[in-house]
Amino acid sequence: MKTSHKDLIETLRKKKALSMQDICGDYVSHSSYSRFVNKGQTLAIDKLLYILRRMDLSFREAGLFDHNIQTSNEDKVLMAEVVASHDLKRMSETATLFASKAKRTYDIYGMLAIQLRLKMGGETADQQVQVLKDYLFNVQNWDFKEMYLFTFIMDRMESAVILHHVNRTYDRAAAPYFLERNLNLIILIEKAHFEFLKRKETNHAQNMLDKLEILTINRTFHSVQGRFTISQALHNILKENRPEDFQKIERLYRNFIVIEANIYARLLQSGYQTLQSIYQLPEINWQVTSDQF
Repeated sequence: MKTSHKDLIETLRKKKALSMQDICGDYVSHSSYSRFVNKGQTLAIDKLLYILRRMDLSFREAGLFDHNIQTSNEDKVLMAEVVASHDLKRMSETATLFASKAKRTYDIYGMLAIQLRLKMGGETADQQVQVLKDYLFNVQNWDFKEMYLFTFIMDRMESAVILHHVNRTYDRAAAPYFLERNLNLIILIEKAHFEFLKRKETNHAQNMLDKLEILTINRTFHSVQGRFTISQALHNILKENRPEDFQKIERLYRNFIVIEANIYARLLQSGYQTLQSIYQLPEINWQVTSDQF
């Protein structure tokens, strides 16, 4: 069964813990929003777009959520176990399983299957990369789906190609009435920034960090702020190489653990350890004890 826009928006409003004032601002009256949600009364397109922007959603995203498929907890655990096993046969079998559950090539199960094929390496990965390139480079204007897919193969792209697509997407996605702070745009630029750090291309990395900072003007969205903070911290340890910057990495990691933002703690740790092998960075104490809370 398809979910209506009104039900979707109200569900996401509650999930994001946003009040009516948060999404309506001074532009949409509370009574108009209530009639839209409770009675199905039509909301003017300018007001609907305003609400979507306040919620950090694009109109296309809202439409695609009608067909959204969520992975089960069992499949999330399975994905983690299979990746950690490095067992090519098991990876192949699991990729086939996820592909069979996909309703569209690039829904959440389709993307899990793609990620597994890429991790398998060899001919399987090469074929998957080519499929993604054939698709992505024939889409005129990237939306949230294409932004995310490109991060899968970014490490296999030349720097000029990364710059071209990131800059082009940024210039278009930052336009009015599209999405000013789309999380997938943040992820795209964050990944590009990290890729340039790995390649020791500091000018390109700085350019990406500047874009991230512009996109994180609205710091009420913790997911956006978390990703920018990690990128900025990793950038500074390479740019300044001061003892206090490494101490900040430890504090930031500890703070993520304290507030139970484990996904950001893992992103920070993984990013640092990757750069550590490239830049010969010092060891960081990743242990968090109870007396540090």
